[in-house]
Amino acid sequence: MRTHVFDVHPYTAAVLCSASAIRALDPSVAQLTRERDITVEPRFFLAAVSSAWAPRAVVVRRDEQVVGVVYAKERRWGGVATGLVCLDGRLGNMIVADRANMEDVLRVAIQALFAMRRVVELRLLIPPSGLEARAVARTRALLDLDLGCSSPDPHTRLPLPAEYEQFLEVLGYKTRRNFRYYRRKFHEAGHTYLPELSMPEVKSAVAALRSRCRISSRRSEIERALNVVAAADRPWAVGLKHRHGEWLSVAAGWYSADRAVIFFQLNNDREHAEASLSVVLRARLIETLIARGTRELIFWSGSAPPLSRYATEIPAVALHLDSRTPAWRLARFVIRIAGRHLSNWMDTDLRDAGSPVIANPRGHAV
Repeated sequence: MRTHVFDVHPYTAAVLCSASAIRALDPSVAQLTRERDITVEPRFFLAAVSSAWAPRAVVVRRDEQVVGVVYAKERRWGGVATGLVCLDGRLGNMIVADRANMEDVLRVAIQALFAMRRVVELRLLIPPSGLEARAVARTRALLDLDLGCSSPDPHTRLPLPAEYEQFLEVLGYKTRRNFRYYRRKFHEAGHTYLPELSMPEVKSAVAALRSRCRISSRRSEIERALNVVAAADRPWAVGLKHRHGEWLSVAAGWYSADRAVIFFQLNNDREHAEASLSVVLRARLIETLIARGTRELIFWSGSAPPLSRYATEIPAVALHLDSRTPAWRLARFVIRIAGRHLSNWMDTDLRDAGSPVIANPRGHAV
């Protein structure tokens, strides 16, 4: 059975477990959103879910009318669903509903997920306060669940001024000098910055750079990262090329309103470590974004120093709602005493609700 229906008076909730059923939610999602946002559309959500997880969507109805959709994903082990479910609301794309209905929609969705017999744990990555936290508190009390808390890798935001020179003035002396020095050195060597790349060009760059990047990445991670960018209706991609035509660096993401999200970046830092390619690419990228009127740059899973000094964390907390069944309590105990490898197995790809694990921006010091 690929759809599970539950009554949570005065609502009904249907948990969709197939990609085709989730994809068919597109008209409902369009009706629930006043402005189009690709990050809440089914195709974007499905592209972001890796093979280690199975997509889930909870459709909440009141009086037969769809009032909300909540996206989740269930961890798979050897291709089998485990009952461990993650909901990522760090950037506001977990719940699709009118603001007045969001708390109730999430509360009903949590109840519906726990009503599935195999579900034993929900992990919610959400703001530390607000409607999401209230919904969790109400549902925990109602269902008598155990509650745990941890800190996920934070996304960070970097405000962008109206002019690139104004941005440079915000930086410290050494960072500003490096931005100017390595950029000048790069162009004096005859290399090229490309401010607009097509998806075929992005795929070509990624294929060329994968083995030349210090941070290793699996083929499945690369494919998922490319699928997410391709699913966006306002993607962006920039790159650097050697004067002889080889790819040196590529970064890609998408626009949402007046902000841009940097989703992945790959540099040929094995052969050109002295060129500070990440510095050059980000300097040119930021200049390009400012010229296009972008007022904020989001680094998925954060940025390395020194840009991390100027970016602020987007507050988030990971709340663990656990069933109090004796079997699951025993399993959690075994996992804890078995050590770090087993206790973190669910954490694999926790950032993939839109994040590539490959060469994420934190991995490249600027």
